[in-house]
Amino acid sequence: MSDFDPEVLNGVAAECPGFQARATARAVTRYYNDCFKPLGLTAEQFSLLVGIGAAEGATLVDLADSAGVDATTLSRNVQNLERRGLVHVKGGRGRAGKQLSLAKSGRRLIIDALPVWKLAKAELSQRLGDEKLRLARQAMAALAEAAKSARA
Repeated sequence: MSDFDPEVLNGVAAECPGFQARATARAVTRYYNDCFKPLGLTAEQFSLLVGIGAAEGATLVDLADSAGVDATTLSRNVQNLERRGLVHVKGGRGRAGKQLSLAKSGRRLIIDALPVWKLAKAELSQRLGDEKLRLARQAMAALAEAAKSARA
């Protein structure tokens, strides 16, 4: 154990894209959670409702693939939205056959949440700058693509 060097770990934390991506994701999620709290909505639920609304009739597996998340985790989150009456789930057996759509209450919630999202995004843009925010989105998308292709 004499080779253990805490400074090496500090370097990993400072240089690792994965470490920074997770820290950034947590900070942005906390920010949006605070913004959506008056609506009884979390950032993850907002994203899921947007994804379902944008791809009405998509299966749970399709949505998980497009969002880059595990279908089991997504299934639990969809069940929560279904219990709240925000989402309809119909169709075949298993995750691959279940088609998702927004209930009327889910559509109303999205309509109420969009102005909150726009204001939150505008605040981030004001603090960071439009160009830096655009570049950050592009860099995150490129990093995600590089990670996907590196695993293939």
